[in-house]
Amino acid sequence: MGFYFANADIKEADILILGIGYDRTSSFISGSRFAPNLIREGAENIESYSPYQKKDLSEIKICDLGNFIFQNEKPEEFIKEVKGLIENYLKEKKKLVILGGEHTITYPIVMAFQEYYKNLAVIIFDGHSDLREDFMGEKVCHATVAKRILEIVGKKNLYQFGIRSLTKECLEKNPNLFLFEIFKPLKRVINLLKNKKIYLSLDLDVLDMAFLPAVQTPVAGGVNFLELVSSFKLLRNLEIVGVDIVEFSPFLNNPFTYASLCAEIVREILLIMK
Repeated sequence: MGFYFANADIKEADILILGIGYDRTSSFISGSRFAPNLIREGAENIESYSPYQKKDLSEIKICDLGNFIFQNEKPEEFIKEVKGLIENYLKEKKKLVILGGEHTITYPIVMAFQEYYKNLAVIIFDGHSDLREDFMGEKVCHATVAKRILEIVGKKNLYQFGIRSLTKECLEKNPNLFLFEIFKPLKRVINLLKNKKIYLSLDLDVLDMAFLPAVQTPVAGGVNFLELVSSFKLLRNLEIVGVDIVEFSPFLNNPFTYASLCAEIVREILLIMK
């Protein structure tokens, strides 16, 4: 099934939605590979109109491409496949919203965006810093993804918000890492991002576990839904060219309750992109 509000074909669409259900390197709770379809089902419970932004998804031409069926789960081969796929869509001058899957998927996606947009900045909302050099023998995994991204975009182009699980050294690795909150620190640095193309990566464990416990690596002390949406609204005047939403693990609890919340997040992100 596709999102009911996806009202355009690939040629006429402004924004493409794509699922990449990869969770091979999950080290705690797997299952995010099922998230893209569950979020689509959760959307059946929400309106296309956002009371937060006072806009409707019917105003945007959206195409749901379904899910990418990758051929190889090994990180090296997976990276090549995803990077090549994203490059093809960027050549068509499309904006993308990608549903994971674990956070590992962000690395090859950003690789493609960084080659296409020379003035790219990456914003990550996350409960974890993901700045490890390697983790459990993996150089490319959910716990190292921000480190790999930092290596390709540089320190001045990586901004991390909502972090509350990290090592002491992580604060030295990224000077644009902000603890606990999103809205206030984002407001302070927003002017630095105005002349850049923006890629936003949303790891759903940035939310407090009370709002969304169904994530692969839950961590206490996150933000609430209203702060998240308010932070999205701060981004409205920036040029957002791509977004991913990752780490929802739907079968930890009643999946449809949390799938609907994730679908609302998708709606709010789509609306800030147009």
